[in-house]
Amino acid sequence: MKEISVNQDPAELRQMLDYLGVAAFVIDVVSANEFRLAAINARHEQFSGMKHNEVAGRSVDELLSPEMAANVKARYRRCVEGKAVTDYQETLDLPAGKTFWQTSLVPFLDETGKVTRLLGTANEISDQVHLELEARYQSTVMSAYLDESSDGILVVDANNKIKTWNRRFLEMWDIPEAVMGARDGDAALQAVVEQLEDPDSFVQRVKELYTFLGEEEHGVRITMKDGRVLERYSRGLHGPEGDYWGRIWFYRDVTELQRMTEKLVHMSQTDPLTGIVNRRVLMGQLKEEYGRARRYGHPLSVLMLDLDHFKQINDRHGHATGDMLLREFVRIVTPEIRASDCFARMGGEEFAILLPESSLGSARRLAERLCQVVATRTFDSPQGAFGVTVSIGVATLRDDDESPEHLINRADRCLYAAKSDGRNRVRPRGDSEDCAGQAPGLKPIIARH
Repeated sequence: MKEISVNQDPAELRQMLDYLGVAAFVIDVVSANEFRLAAINARHEQFSGMKHNEVAGRSVDELLSPEMAANVKARYRRCVEGKAVTDYQETLDLPAGKTFWQTSLVPFLDETGKVTRLLGTANEISDQVHLELEARYQSTVMSAYLDESSDGILVVDANNKIKTWNRRFLEMWDIPEAVMGARDGDAALQAVVEQLEDPDSFVQRVKELYTFLGEEEHGVRITMKDGRVLERYSRGLHGPEGDYWGRIWFYRDVTELQRMTEKLVHMSQTDPLTGIVNRRVLMGQLKEEYGRARRYGHPLSVLMLDLDHFKQINDRHGHATGDMLLREFVRIVTPEIRASDCFARMGGEEFAILLPESSLGSARRLAERLCQVVATRTFDSPQGAFGVTVSIGVATLRDDDESPEHLINRADRCLYAAKSDGRNRVRPRGDSEDCAGQAPGLKPIIARH
């Protein structure tokens, strides 16, 4: 079979491309402004909706809109002029609809050094899904692509002897040249485990994959001692008769992606003004603690806190001062509670504290201490110094509570009672709840200022 670089038969080109594990296509470079689609493979047909026998031999200008064709040809020209592998992302309107691709172009040069053909490999991607590289070590074309890949790639044979690797793999892993030169897979494994945070699970999983030859691995996160995070993909390589040829490993540096993900998770769980957790986190922890308290018969209490006359403070001193007050309130309360307690901003000037292993009496005493501490503080503003007080409702888990919401709603009713009784106080007064009023499960409707 002729090589991809010179073969002019669309059917043979299609057959060769089908060996690749990714969507692939071949472009003939006719001139600086004319590019023709020579062939696409089955994977490309699957994702694009195009048919090989309908598009083979047609120019890019025929297949795409003028604007889209101009963008595509500009990328092709960049690859031709640079005579180097070119990676880019693109959005295309194809028969399958609007699709987004991560594409890599490999140029083929003739005897004079002129680029006459491009091999493209592409993955369809989205904002929420990581690129998944599916490739096989099948030809010299893939060898060229191998060394230009942003992934670190290692291929071992059925005897765990290293067959090949790329530059990026050596950049990711500090493996002695002598080990790589000896092509000893076991020695290479011992060299890399010293760089890992959890070497035991790494080695165990590698051995499992060498035992279960048909098993694939996708997106396993690996934490390095130097703080980097790698993502691993792996698949067994098998011959036409199903015999095991070896295994290919892909390693991708996802350190920045991991940091961004952690940052987004933190943002989704944290109140941006005060830095404590938000209502969503507290309700999640309340559900967990409710189940634990029910299971083991342990006490569980909740405080609902509301800054008194907060709207008047905002009106008199300005919203910037109001924001400062909320932050200072959190700084006052935080040292007074335990690390195991959950302190959350529920919204506006309302806060809650979840108190595992706390009876009504101990929770009420904490609430009274918080009232006293807050009332003694003075805050500065351009309009002059001012003070603030807080009203607090307390509730503890009862046998007749049917859900976590019952507990927090009773604390809310006690807060309502503290507001109604004159503010700057805690309700209930003693170690038994005395906050009468609304029916269980209903939130009080009141403007708390």
